[in-house]
Amino acid sequence: MNFVVDIGNSNTVIGIFKDDILKKRWRIATDRNLTVDDIASKIHTLMSISNVTIEEISCVVIGSVVPTWNHSWERFSIEFLKRNPVFLKYSTPCGITIKTPNPAEVGADRIANSAGAAAQYSKGTIVVDSGTAITLDIVNPEKEYIGGAIMPGIMASIEALSTKTAKLPRFQLDKPEKAIGMTTLQSLQSGVFFGFVGMIDRLVEESLKELDFSPRIISTGGLAGALSTTSKYIEQFDRDLTLKGLNVVATINRGN
Repeated sequence: MNFVVDIGNSNTVIGIFKDDILKKRWRIATDRNLTVDDIASKIHTLMSISNVTIEEISCVVIGSVVPTWNHSWERFSIEFLKRNPVFLKYSTPCGITIKTPNPAEVGADRIANSAGAAAQYSKGTIVVDSGTAITLDIVNPEKEYIGGAIMPGIMASIEALSTKTAKLPRFQLDKPEKAIGMTTLQSLQSGVFFGFVGMIDRLVEESLKELDFSPRIISTGGLAGALSTTSKYIEQFDRDLTLKGLNVVATINRGN
């Protein structure tokens, strides 16, 4: 089995794959204060409940955008799982080639998304990932990563509204029934939801003008599901695309 870890700024998602099938999926908060023992305790409990044994784990791949937590996860993998982990970076064999001027600056999450999409779709892809930041990443039919875009995420924008203004409240984002809000909450819901759908669609639209191929347009990330149903361009929502990409990396690097 492949044990893959997606360490994001807000949440960390762990996946267990067997024969390219996601068997288990666990989500914990990204807490930089957790020690190796804390991580081991949490994962041991999850593995025990799910009847997954350490002996079944053949490869560990970690994709992280939180460098300060990497050492703890590395020690956890070595001491608890008895496996030296592969930390995904631009030079890691992953099924795609990064064709940007500075490949080292491409984040592990963006590489994993692109690798996962390229493994599933042969005619090129645009991946929209809605997390703490919203990223757009493009892979051409030759499985070359050619760049993308980054903008502030939905929750970061909501937090900015509530902390930088005196009277606007914090709120949970739900898909509004209509664009014209009759209350402050409805207005906030409408502005954020339809505003972000519009920004994503415009980014996709401008990107398509620069491409000489017709990509599949996929979304992933915690808040992408609702946005995808309203977008003019997004064709499919894949909640586990990042984990699938990390599993591609695990399969390629198993035994290395």
